[in-house]
Amino acid sequence: MRADQFVFRNLVYRPVTWMRGQNVFGHLGDLEKSQWLPADDIATIQFERLQTLLQTARRDSPAYERRLADLPRSIASLSDLQRVPTLSKQDLRSEKADLQSKVLPALCVSKTTGGSTGEPVTLLKTRAAMAWELAATWRGYSWGGIDIGDSQARFWGVAIDSKSRAKAQLIDFVCHRKRFSAFGFSRDSFPEYERRLQKFSPDWFYGYVSMIAEFARWYIESGRESPVRPRAVVTTSEVLSPDDRAAIATAFGTRVFNEYGCGELGTIAHECAEGRLHTSDENMIVEILDGDRPCKPGEKGELVITELNNFALPLIRYRTGDFAALAEEPCPCGRQLKVIDKLYGRAYDFILSPSGRKFHAEFLMYIFEEAQRHEIGIAQFQVRQTSVDTLEVLAVPSPGGFTPEAERSLVDRIRTLLGENMTINVTRVERIERERSGKMRVIVGLPQA
Repeated sequence: MRADQFVFRNLVYRPVTWMRGQNVFGHLGDLEKSQWLPADDIATIQFERLQTLLQTARRDSPAYERRLADLPRSIASLSDLQRVPTLSKQDLRSEKADLQSKVLPALCVSKTTGGSTGEPVTLLKTRAAMAWELAATWRGYSWGGIDIGDSQARFWGVAIDSKSRAKAQLIDFVCHRKRFSAFGFSRDSFPEYERRLQKFSPDWFYGYVSMIAEFARWYIESGRESPVRPRAVVTTSEVLSPDDRAAIATAFGTRVFNEYGCGELGTIAHECAEGRLHTSDENMIVEILDGDRPCKPGEKGELVITELNNFALPLIRYRTGDFAALAEEPCPCGRQLKVIDKLYGRAYDFILSPSGRKFHAEFLMYIFEEAQRHEIGIAQFQVRQTSVDTLEVLAVPSPGGFTPEAERSLVDRIRTLLGENMTINVTRVERIERERSGKMRVIVGLPQA
């Protein structure tokens, strides 16, 4: 272990998580053992945690007291979970106060996310639940040879306001990582990215598929050779196509590992050395539903997840809006954790500004998340770029209404960040249609030539 890895692992990350009351290292040790347990033993862990979650939610949450009314006080098996109504993002927004526990522990974490379906969601998470989430994340990264304390180049969004930016910089320091903005870049930015990477010499890359793939193709198409060879590249937030995987692996001379998660639930699945996406079964119960009907292995449906550790705002049978299928056979790696065989949708587009700069879709989603925190009155949104200087925004007003003043504020914010020459047309609609695949593209860029 290098000196910097030791310092960031043991003298920075470990004490920070300890001071926050998050037993990340202890939970990580437990998860590293439980991943090899027989499937029945993992199911027993799920059952015991589910029993506790249901009892606590029924006792402390008015909404779950109603939702669980037809369920016995003590369930007999995991299959009893199917008797609980599913929870949508709309339910989470409209029933948030009643879903949230009336007995909140100290120092809960507040999370606001636009999510891949464009419906902003805010929730609280306990320190214990965050610790289990982080532990599962680090376990997943370890399958790619990555450890706590390793240096990371993060191809990600950059916070918009100064307060959020300062917070992000502090978290980046604790996690031993440097950020490379995916919000406003062109290929002219890549020489500077290369210079920074050479100076930092990161152990691994992490970030949006489309951003890292574009950087990789810059090397391939220009005939350049990357001076940085990370130990692994972890991609997230978008579907990783075979072409993108091959380009990234070729340009950076390393293995690519995919990750799947969402803001409300955190890490859900990570790719092992066999190329399979394993779900974090000790922390959650994953279902695939076609409407309300459970899907068979190999059959596509919506991912519905019960998070087993968060008592502050339980997510029981939460509809993610993402579509997938579970594998029929266990993974050759030997882990008995479930495997997501196919993950559908979730490809974000880039937005092109009149000046020629590219902005990752998450950039706009950050703006809408910011608007949601200020209760601007939008329940759901979609942004379509129809020309290099025009954006069409579809907005579903929330019950409180989306006022003309709020619309002007939102348009001014987008135009300030993307450029004054950008025309932004806002249309109020009752609903936003999904793609034929079942997914909804929240940000739709210009067609690629």
